[in-house]
Amino acid sequence: MNGDLSSMDGDLPFYVSGGLVLLACLLKLPVLIRARGRDWLLSSICALLFLGAGVLFTTAQSTIVLVNRGTGVPNIAAPVVYMLLVAFSGASIVLVLNWRGGTDTAQPRHLSRITIAAYGTVVVLIAVLFALGDAPVEQRTRFDLYYATTPFIREMILLYLTAHAVASLTVGHLCRRWSREVHGTLRTGLRVLATAYLMHFVGYDTMTAAAVVGRWTGHTWDVLITIARTVIAPSAILGAAGFVLPLVGRSTAVRYWQLAPLARTVRPVRGVPGPKPPPLPWWKPSVHLRLTRRQTYISDRILACRDHLDPRIRDEAHRLALSGNATGEEAAAIAEAALIVVAVECHSAGDGQGLTARRAANGEDRTVSSSDLVDIARALRSRIVKDVRIRTRNERRRTPHSPPTLRHQPPR
Repeated sequence: MNGDLSSMDGDLPFYVSGGLVLLACLLKLPVLIRARGRDWLLSSICALLFLGAGVLFTTAQSTIVLVNRGTGVPNIAAPVVYMLLVAFSGASIVLVLNWRGGTDTAQPRHLSRITIAAYGTVVVLIAVLFALGDAPVEQRTRFDLYYATTPFIREMILLYLTAHAVASLTVGHLCRRWSREVHGTLRTGLRVLATAYLMHFVGYDTMTAAAVVGRWTGHTWDVLITIARTVIAPSAILGAAGFVLPLVGRSTAVRYWQLAPLARTVRPVRGVPGPKPPPLPWWKPSVHLRLTRRQTYISDRILACRDHLDPRIRDEAHRLALSGNATGEEAAAIAEAALIVVAVECHSAGDGQGLTARRAANGEDRTVSSSDLVDIARALRSRIVKDVRIRTRNERRRTPHSPPTLRHQPPR
């Protein structure tokens, strides 16, 4: 009885972690049902989270005992865990392929089918090798070591470790490389994922393989298996967080919160055409409606100061951002933020007729590009945009009707 209680206590991290990962999957399930399987990315996310939860649940000692006794086959839980782990590995690659593919769906889907076929074959081979091997003595936590030299079982262990290690290295490398090209919650999520899969590779694959190889060479390195088991739960939670974080960052509530700095920036703009919408009662907490209202609020005020949008400010800010090692998307957002900040300052200062006439005479483009408003709001924190705001205010005080300028400064 005491042994069972001790086992349950040791299994608690696996069950809690598995429950959290499964909850993340269930939160996406209604959207998946509405998509009816047409969304490969969403299907990949749900598959990965479901398989990850399965790995965590079946790795717990209590589950291993239950599966072995329930089926009457000693150690049947071992290939079950291995098959789930290999399936999880394949799902990880499929998810990153579809996630990274963006609007180009043909190649990611082709590579996804190849990955599914390859890892599906490995899953089948694990079942076949276990059936061909002989593992009569139950081993709950030391199966890899106890049967490391047993024919067919030895090959099964080597196969699942190789498949998992390849997936960990592939996904970790892709996430690390991709994180250099993006920003925001996507970059954070990718870096968390890269860390999780590095933990998979170093903490689990390498440790387990070293312990198995030790048995082949006559050494006993059982402590490495203990270390490998302690890495499973935290790396799985990190992996789930890495995949879910960018999705949460695109949610309605988070986008509403992220647009707050831009809404404050355009607040001084007056003379917005059209009737003012009625305030939303506090007892109607429609986040989607509030987000739509905030986006409309920002767009209307940008439109109201359209005559003050100076393309020279945008071009110069874009050059400065690129010289400061910003990515193309970051530089575009910084340029639009600088453009809007200057326009709001000029509009508030009352520089209207002269600037409008100059823009019309030169035929300059007085529009904001298609940069996402959230990206623009985030770019307001840029040192370039802050310098633009300060210089514009200072120049307005000295020469109220002269167009603002940017001066080249080394990146900070």
